[in-house]
Formats: sequence, structure tokens, C-alpha cells
Amino acid sequence: MRMKFSGLIAAITWLALGIGAAWAEPIVTLTSLDGATRVEGEMLGFDGRKYTLRTGVGIISVAADQVTCSGEGCPVGSADRGQLTIVGSNIIGDGLMPSLIEGYADTRNAEMVREVGARENEHVFRLVDDGGNEVAAINVRAHNTAAAFSALADGTAAIGLASRRVNEAEAGLTGLRDSPNEHILALDGLIVIVNPDNPVRSLTLDQIAAVFAGQTTNWAELGGPDQPISLYVPNEDSGTLDVFETLVMQPRALAIAESAERLEDHADLSDLVSIDPSAIGVTGFAYARGSRMLAIRQQCGLVSLPTAFSIKTEEYPLGRRLYAYGSDTDGQAVLARALLDFALSDAAQPIIAETGFIDRDIEGQGIEVQGARLANSLTSPEEFSLPLFREMLTELKDAERLSITFRFTLGSSNLEVRSQSEAERFARLLAGGAYAGKDIILVGFTDSVGELNVNRGLALRRAQSVLDTLKAAVGAGALDTVPILAQSYGELTPVGCNETNEGRELNRRVEVWVRDKRG
Repeated sequence: MRMKFSGLIAAITWLALGIGAAWAEPIVTLTSLDGATRVEGEMLGFDGRKYTLRTGVGIISVAADQVTCSGEGCPVGSADRGQLTIVGSNIIGDGLMPSLIEGYADTRNAEMVREVGARENEHVFRLVDDGGNEVAAINVRAHNTAAAFSALADGTAAIGLASRRVNEAEAGLTGLRDSPNEHILALDGLIVIVNPDNPVRSLTLDQIAAVFAGQTTNWAELGGPDQPISLYVPNEDSGTLDVFETLVMQPRALAIAESAERLEDHADLSDLVSIDPSAIGVTGFAYARGSRMLAIRQQCGLVSLPTAFSIKTEEYPLGRRLYAYGSDTDGQAVLARALLDFALSDAAQPIIAETGFIDRDIEGQGIEVQGARLANSLTSPEEFSLPLFREMLTELKDAERLSITFRFTLGSSNLEVRSQSEAERFARLLAGGAYAGKDIILVGFTDSVGELNVNRGLALRRAQSVLDTLKAAVGAGALDTVPILAQSYGELTPVGCNETNEGRELNRRVEVWVRDKRG
């Protein structure tokens, strides 16, 4: 990529010098990173990713992360584009960012050199080209989510890494939520881990809360051996701990016991649990390591296992999104945008998966492996239609459910942020022929509030709304030849407990199923 760009710049520079510029003096000079070639011209625009110049041979656009800009016409925030500071979550900064930076370096035909920083969990990643020239230096301070928002607020970081979503008034920040600077980098699940030899296989959220609050202190109370329970949790500034407290502890008016051992490094936490027979801990999905993950047993009988599929569908009760927040920090914006563009691209998804996090790639799961979900429908005490259940099985028996699941903002038919992004991506896949020869079925579901027939109609309208969104995302006619069916089954096959607000919210969804075209 760099060779092609340098060749282009060399050709343009030669032509420009030979023809002569149309202006008295050049306004800016763009120089390739190896310093070998340059182009001069009038700066027409800069969108954070590319420069647009008027040169002696016409108007050209040049990727900003491939050059340095000098001259009075250079936009603010573009001159010192080789330096970048990233601050935030240890679970992202230490577990995921090094691999993403290395992948980004590959796109620049550069080698990544990792240096230990001044403090624990701080590193400098230098990108060096084939000639030994440093083309970028990326400082990563992987401490906790709170540090991300503080660094964004005071301008010391161009990217903040967060294992939970920013609060509107947090650290003096405003307007980050639902803005172009808010990015879902990957998905993750909080997991409750125990020693591999522990016989306990699942716990309810009530039991988990009681354990971490110090109310339940012996494994024998949970069906395990007669031995005291040792608690391991992330440190108090951790976004992981924030999410755990929000989802598990605070709804039960409980707090983490003072006796819990708190650690900044998630790998250390998991390793300690794996060698302590009495241990229980909480960490991220990517850090199970040698420990064993517990299933979450819900009050209505549903048992949720932390798997990549259940986290992608966001049906695992302790699932979460991992965020990267950008800023327009002067001198860092170009490199920050280039790195984020790569991290959010399709090319980054295998890297995310290889590091143990949950990527955005689409997975499939046949109905034959969803027995627990079907059984829960049959045993549910709520209104149930056997004919409708049979209709659903007939329609989906030879189909595969995709991990894309569309959900809506509370009290509306508008897709929430991630679902809107997924709709646009899925529409492009459909228009590009990714599912040629397949029937696409958009299946709407609801919670159990209301009458069965009314709920089925509501679910169908939501499925049709998703279909309309898919068509709008790729323009008129692009999906006319793609067989897409909108269907609904109301409150059948819940994925959450209808007794809780959280469960009802999960059940209001539109699933995507695919099957071979029927004759």
C-alpha cells in the first residue's frame, strides 16, 4: 500500500514541477512517510481521513495517515499525526489493543515494536517501516474505564477505552453517547469463574450477589464442598466492576464485601482463581484462561451459558459492549481515526476473535441446538398456542438462526444504536450476494404482556420495520431479488424471563433465520 502511494505521489510531483503551479507559492506540502516523495498544492479540504488538494495536474485526494502535512494551510490536528495516546480499560487496552495495533501496522507495511512504559500496564507501540523509520508512536495506558473519561475530558487522550458506556455528565464530557465518536469495538460477557475442580455448575444472580456481598460464605450452601469462599474482583475503578455492580449487586441493594481481593490485571485475577480451590471471581469472557465459567440460572428456569453466540445475540444476562470513544484532540486526530477505522473494519474481526473477545462476524445456530429454549416454551405457565408453536417449527425446522438480532429503543419502533449499525452491514451483505440461494426470514417476537394475537401482530410490524430498514440502507431496488420474508410468533420461545423488565426487553426482538430455498 505504501509503495503504491509513494509511486503516485512521485508521478504527481514530477508532473507538477514540470508543468508549473497555477499559484504564486504552494500553500501546503504533503510528504510521504519515508521522506522520499512530496506533492505541493492548495488545501481544499480535510475530513480527518484524507486531504484534498488542487495541484498542477488537477485535484487529488491523499490518505492523511500516509503523509505529513507542512505549511500554513495544514488543518489543525493534522501536523503531528505520528503520535497517539490511548487511555482506559485494562481489559481492552491490555487484552485487545496490542493485537489491533499490530494488525493496523500490517496495513501500513510497518513492523510493530512494543516498549514497556513508565508504569505498570503502560506501553508504547512504535510502528517502523522497512527503512527503519518510525512512522507512528502509540501510547497505551491500560488502567481502568474511569481513566478513559478523565483523559478524554482533559485532552490528554485521543481515544478512550471503556468496558461500559459513558454517562452523560461523566468527567465533564457531554454529547458522547450516540455520537459519531462513540464506537462499539467488540462484545464481551462478564463471567463468574471458579476453580476447575469446583463441582458447582450454575448459580442464580441472587446467589451470585449474596456470595460477593459476603452473605454466603461457604460452598456447602451452594451445593459444593464444605470450605470457605474466597472472593476475587477487579479494582474499584474498573469498568468491569461497574457493570457487575450495576447488573448484579445494586438491584439487590448489596455491595462487594470488604474481604474481596481486588486486582487491576484480569489475567492475574483468573490465574489466582484457577489455582485456589475455594475461589470465585468475576472477569471478562476473554479471561477465562484456566478457570471454569459458571452458567447463569434465571428465576424462570432458563439457563444461560456464556458463549460467543449468546453474547452476540445479547441474550446472555451478563453480556456487555466494549467501547472506544474518539475525540478531536489536536495533533492526534488523523492517526486516531485511521486506527479506529481499522479496528471497526471487517479485517479486524478475526483479530478480535483470536484474542478471545467477541467479534461482529455472523455466526449460525440450527434449531436442533436450541432445545432448552423450545422446552421453556412448552413448560411456561403463560398463555401458549400449540398450533402456533407447530407452525414455527414447520417454518424453521430446516433453517439456521444467525447471531444478528435486532432490538429497539425503549417504547418505540426505532432500532437501537447497535441494531441500526448491524442492519446497514447485513443489508450490504445481502445486496452483495452473501446469502445467494437462501431464503431470509425475519422473525419477530414479543414479551408476554398482552394478548397472544395482539402480540403476534406487534411482532410482525417490527419484523416488517426491520425489512424496510434493510431496503432503505442499500437504496431502492437493491434487495428486490433477495427473498426476504417477515414472520412473527409473538411471545413464543422467550430468551429472558418475562417476570423481569430486563427479560421482557430481551424478548422484544427480531431474529434473522436463513434456509436453503424451498422448491
